[in-house]
Amino acid sequence: MEISKRLELVASLVTNDVIADIGTDHGYVPIYLYKQGKIKKAYACDVRKGPLEKCKENIALYGAEDVIEPRLGSGLIPLKPFEAETAIMAGMGGMLIVHILQDSPEVADSLKELVLSPQRDFAEVRRYLHKIGFSIKEEHMLKEDNKPYVLMRCEKGAEKYDREIDYLYGKLLLEKKEPVLKEWILHEEGKYSRLFDTLKDNPTENAKKRLPEVEEKLALMREALACL
Repeated sequence: MEISKRLELVASLVTNDVIADIGTDHGYVPIYLYKQGKIKKAYACDVRKGPLEKCKENIALYGAEDVIEPRLGSGLIPLKPFEAETAIMAGMGGMLIVHILQDSPEVADSLKELVLSPQRDFAEVRRYLHKIGFSIKEEHMLKEDNKPYVLMRCEKGAEKYDREIDYLYGKLLLEKKEPVLKEWILHEEGKYSRLFDTLKDNPTENAKKRLPEVEEKLALMREALACL
């Protein structure tokens, strides 16, 4: 089975053999893990009937019916507490991941591991993970179709970051001087520098209000860049 480099990396982060793939679409990640002999049981969950039907066809095609069980429903709602050890959530917005965890607190709390690849709002995801008692054990960043993606492997355990930049840009990514992160921050810093220059020369009240906010964002970007 051909899957993207990002989904390959998502699959490689899974350390347990009973998983739930949330927003499974056509079931590529659980089927890939099944083909590798890495799982005993998987729940392929999706809120949409069409993709789940295609997922069922793919499961049958690879002879994985005894291992992969498709389930229709939103987020973690199709699962009971302790049914799965690892939940995978990839290819969705960060705030959607937060809402999925918020909507099923008992199931979320019963999980040993979360493997996440939010498409945006990375800081909010990191903050919420710490709030509900998960620590971030691994963090990776890669580019696919010229877009940066963050991938996280999290386990139960208390953790709190001291610096705002650790939440914004990822403590582990900063520590390992991730080149994709540096490239992304440099791009953002250029964008905000140009905005700062435009606002500085603008006498309107709105510009005066926005200027300190942009200045603060630039200061955080430059603090992060100094670590990279």
